[in-house]
Amino acid sequence: MKAVPLAEAEAEAEQYWIRPARAIVEPTRPEIIESARLFLALKELMVQEQAQAVTSSHCMGNPRGCLAFSKLNDLGYVGACEGDMDSTLTMLMFAYAFRRPGFITDPVIDKAKNAMVHFHCTSATCMDGPGSARLPFKIRTQTDSKGGVALEVENRVGQPVTCAKLVNLDTLLVTPGKILETSTSPMACRTQFAQSVPDARRLFLNWGENVIQGGVMTLLHRVVFYGDYMEDARDLGDLMGFKVIEEGGRA
Repeated sequence: MKAVPLAEAEAEAEQYWIRPARAIVEPTRPEIIESARLFLALKELMVQEQAQAVTSSHCMGNPRGCLAFSKLNDLGYVGACEGDMDSTLTMLMFAYAFRRPGFITDPVIDKAKNAMVHFHCTSATCMDGPGSARLPFKIRTQTDSKGGVALEVENRVGQPVTCAKLVNLDTLLVTPGKILETSTSPMACRTQFAQSVPDARRLFLNWGENVIQGGVMTLLHRVVFYGDYMEDARDLGDLMGFKVIEEGGRA
């Protein structure tokens, strides 16, 4: 990262982040430039390694990886947070099959609204795919640490979405729905929206459908994509030889 010329990072930050942003709330200009510098360094490493994806369990370092991963996803590559290999592979699969970036989330269940609420601090802005119009966004800090540079992306209400996670290389959990509403709660990560689900209570009680084994972090993440890919996922499972389970589907 230190080998990236500062002028190049300044131009990247100004053109891709600072000018298009609806607002810059907490981060300073130098912090945004350092995040752009990290993106340029990661891009060069990926070229050298002929890589399509990057993930790191140290993405909460300084600078944080949120902004760099966001642009990689905008470009059709994969930047996955917190070293989550299951989500990385899910995002790669959907990128190859459907040309859609994924939004890794820490979902919670809202029974009152029959919804799954998604939130995280790393989000693409081109959720319709590389080259698509960018969603409106504000430049914020990362919520938990109150530091770094992250995005508050305004997603489209009414948009069909597919929540998915590839588990153990042999099972794909899928929950289709639509975006019901967006929110900006200070108790959650910066980008937030609620997705409709068939049965929120069943989804909560059967979280992971007994195929995910492990602690909280293993059970936690899902990836959300724009578009309804339930039937396409079933076709993909038939072609590639993995099971497809509608997570939280009606019994």
